[in-house]
Amino acid sequence: MNTRPVLTLLSMSLLAGLAQAQSVEVFGLLDIGYLHTSASGNGSVSSINTDGNTSSRLGFRGTEDLGGGLKVNFWLEAAVNPDSGTGGSTSTTNKDSVGGGGLTFGRRATLGVQGSWGEVRFGRDYVPSFSNLTVSMHPFGTNGVGGTGQLFYQVNTGGTTARTNVRASNSIGYFLPASLGGFYGQLMYAMGEQASNAGATADDGNHMGARLGYRSGPLNMAVATGTTKYATGDFKQSNFAINYQFGPAKLMYLWGKNEVGVTNTTANMIGTQWTVGTGEVRFAYTKLKAEGVANDASQWAIGYVHNMSKRTAFYTNYSQVSNDGVGTRFVVGSGNSVTEPGGNSSGYEFGVRHSF
Repeated sequence: MNTRPVLTLLSMSLLAGLAQAQSVEVFGLLDIGYLHTSASGNGSVSSINTDGNTSSRLGFRGTEDLGGGLKVNFWLEAAVNPDSGTGGSTSTTNKDSVGGGGLTFGRRATLGVQGSWGEVRFGRDYVPSFSNLTVSMHPFGTNGVGGTGQLFYQVNTGGTTARTNVRASNSIGYFLPASLGGFYGQLMYAMGEQASNAGATADDGNHMGARLGYRSGPLNMAVATGTTKYATGDFKQSNFAINYQFGPAKLMYLWGKNEVGVTNTTANMIGTQWTVGTGEVRFAYTKLKAEGVANDASQWAIGYVHNMSKRTAFYTNYSQVSNDGVGTRFVVGSGNSVTEPGGNSSGYEFGVRHSF
């Protein structure tokens, strides 16, 4: 009896079963463009830049179905800079910064267990309060000259350099299930992993945060907060976002407060994402109030994204940041600085985004 056909069928059946039980995906996105910034009292800078619309990345993710509604998933995601071929940095203790320039999975590195009760996730992940700063809650999200990074990120002071305004390492997170009638949420506890006998710095890098939201039809809203311990002054990030879809226009409001030690900055933004054919017009105006640090400031930004396909889009943005009084702290982009008291800065960019 020729057993080869039988073995072949058995092998194919086994492989099909494994493929069905576990799915693994390689994914990524490249965003590259031209950026020009100028600042009062300083010159201008032109560059080939990345992340003008969405953050460039390379990743691997997968899910295994264990049966009975239980799944295990993993996610490894690295930042890449297509303008130079370098990678991003990470933080092993939520206090340091390591790996800049090399390929690290600093954007996300998680292993999770998911069921009808929600998901428990371990590793390096986004802190709950970061989600309200993304493109679902702000017209530009965290990217480009109009992004939340200009006025909604903290001003480090007093010796504190917070590393947890976006992500935290060594975390344990819980996510609510999607079956709660529109409610969603996230809890996180992350450890700085300092020695218990380190004295005043023993709690450095320990983070605790939470987010609760509600989404129904055209309405989406969420509130979030998170605190990271530092001996030089704790960092606390809190925000509230709400948006509503009126036909082609999504009207958006975002409030955010960052506290570092006894100082704080508070920002309020109103804006919109307006669908026009296969494209989207974006606009945002933000006003920042500072206490004990830096200065008051304002920003306005306008942009357009034109979708060529599901994977490719062209975009262009323009933004201006104005410092109040004699302030010089806030600036468009990171490659230039304001040196004239009460000066402003501006920037424009255009580029292409492609996902795979």
